[in-house]
Amino acid sequence: MVLYKRRAASTSIAATFIALLKSCAKNKDLKKGILVHTEIEQMGLLGEKNPYLASSLINMYVKCGDLAKAHALHDELCYRNVVSWNVLICGYAHHGLYSEALSCFRKMRDIKGVYPNVVTFLCVLRACRSTQSLDVGDAIYDEARKKGLLRKELLLGTALVNMYAGCGLLVKSREVFDELSVHNVVSWNALMSGYAQQGLYEEALNCFQQMQREGMSPDPVTFVCILKACGNINAADKGREIHDEIVR
Repeated sequence: MVLYKRRAASTSIAATFIALLKSCAKNKDLKKGILVHTEIEQMGLLGEKNPYLASSLINMYVKCGDLAKAHALHDELCYRNVVSWNVLICGYAHHGLYSEALSCFRKMRDIKGVYPNVVTFLCVLRACRSTQSLDVGDAIYDEARKKGLLRKELLLGTALVNMYAGCGLLVKSREVFDELSVHNVVSWNALMSGYAQQGLYEEALNCFQQMQREGMSPDPVTFVCILKACGNINAADKGREIHDEIVR
């Protein structure tokens, strides 16, 4: 009974600290976050294998821009799971430190019993696109196919389309796009933008027309991409048609 009460009290205290750390992260209040961290250590709460508290602490340092401290703290933890790894990997990707994000991902894959999830893949694919790391991107694509994630996770499928398009592999990008069970404006934009960035404006325009035939409503990103394509292939009539649609 006494042990149960102690555990309940510990859980309640941890929840309070998690709320404080979220506030510090939101306000980017590093000074206050360090004080909270000091109190957590003094109470020995991190040693109790509280993954949510540890992840919240790492997240606070990430959001406050102290990636070195976040990484050092993560390395000190006696218990690391996919959540704490995701906070660190996504933190590096968010700050544009893509090589570091990929390095963390590779270390995570070497740890027995810790497996990436969709959140991990989304952050890593962003890093793959920016660093042209096709080996990692291909590995994620293969794993996603084996687990059937392309038909269940539209965000992941779209991230793969975007990654391959950003690496200039438009055939592969279209292949992944066609594997998706459903398409939305974001997945269409990823494909069209990829074609436009590679100067394949006719293909981008064809995608736009196919998107319209499927009854999908374009958004501002779509219009910017297609107007650029029209300008580059001198498709003035189509450009005016799109202009009229924007006005409507």
